[in-house]
Amino acid sequence: MTTIWSSFDFNDYEDLTQRNQYTREDNEFAPIMTLSKDSEKLVASKNINCDDFTKYALNCTAQAATIYNSTRKRPPMPNKLSEWCSAVRHLTNCATDWNVDCRDVTENYFYEESIKGHIHVLRNICDDEWFISKYQNLPRCIESSAAAWEDCYTKFKRIVDDKKNTTHEWTHYVTHFYLCCARAQFRRCTLESLLDGVNKCSRVQAVILQKFSVIVSQGDVFQDCDFNVIYSNCPDGDPRPDEFLLSKLVMADDTEDAGNRLSAELCFIPVYLGIQIINNL
Repeated sequence: MTTIWSSFDFNDYEDLTQRNQYTREDNEFAPIMTLSKDSEKLVASKNINCDDFTKYALNCTAQAATIYNSTRKRPPMPNKLSEWCSAVRHLTNCATDWNVDCRDVTENYFYEESIKGHIHVLRNICDDEWFISKYQNLPRCIESSAAAWEDCYTKFKRIVDDKKNTTHEWTHYVTHFYLCCARAQFRRCTLESLLDGVNKCSRVQAVILQKFSVIVSQGDVFQDCDFNVIYSNCPDGDPRPDEFLLSKLVMADDTEDAGNRLSAELCFIPVYLGIQIINNL
């Protein structure tokens, strides 16, 4: 199955220099319309040529590339976050428009689950002022961990695309199982790379970047993986982080200025709740 995301993936990142301050005015976007049975009544027709999906996809990706263009699959530097968000939102709007205009006359290229996943990314990264403010402190952390993060994401995306491209039933149990295993493995991979002692991330910064990873992976696999998934049966064993790894994450440095919200969330949480922290960040 061909999707617009394979042409311009919203996780194509590049390393750039830090901007001193994130301006909210740079992040003013057109609203996303969520899909429903009455979508046709809610969203005006765009007069899309539904017989030429390829051209439509190329136009959308080209437009998004003029907003944020990169060949790298790594978190955007803080000074480029608003551009990254603009590109994500543009692609999401393109997919929504296609489903509204063309769902009755051609294959449904954009599953509503996929679009909802991208909306989840927008709401929890691009529209979360608290997260944006904390993300501004990550340039050195991102620079030092970018290569490892990109390796984790490339492996994750390859598995996800392979599973999604071989079936139209993304929620079928077998496909669902492998997608959830891949998502959990990606989160462990990024967490291990953040806590390996090599990068320049403080514990607090690691938490914020791991939160980014969790949200992005939820965008790619927007499914409930907490129900009826036996992780011990995953191809490479249980991918969820163990208590030792989680304890390194939740014991944030007291000297870091993380704000009351972060301290309340992390500093007094027992280790056995760590898995839930990772899943719900």
